[in-house]
Amino acid sequence: MEQLKKICNVKIWLIILAVIHTVVGVLAQMEFDVDAQMEISGVFLAISVYILYAAFGTSGQEQARWATVLCGPIWVWFVVCGALELEGVGNNSWSLSPELIPPLFVWGMTALSGILHWNADDAPATEA
Repeated sequence: MEQLKKICNVKIWLIILAVIHTVVGVLAQMEFDVDAQMEISGVFLAISVYILYAAFGTSGQEQARWATVLCGPIWVWFVVCGALELEGVGNNSWSLSPELIPPLFVWGMTALSGILHWNADDAPATEA
């Protein structure tokens, strides 16, 4: 379990997620002449700001809980969208396919790291 907690460093996973989310979700998708794409990119950028806040504006138990509540529901939403094979904006469509593995992995690892460290600062105090 301790090895898993080392792999699931909350701050590292939040930073990885923020970078990937910003590069893939915002910068790679940016089409200035398509209003719908600009709207989506703006929302993605706002989410990246929340993730960066959790990474750099919090620590310990608070950071773990932010990671869990930000990333867990989004991971679930990816699964729901894939299972329902929803039609996305533009040429995007959802299905449970290999294309869904990278976002499920990154969002899932970030949520898992938060879950594993949920009570990190609640270790019982030892008497001196």
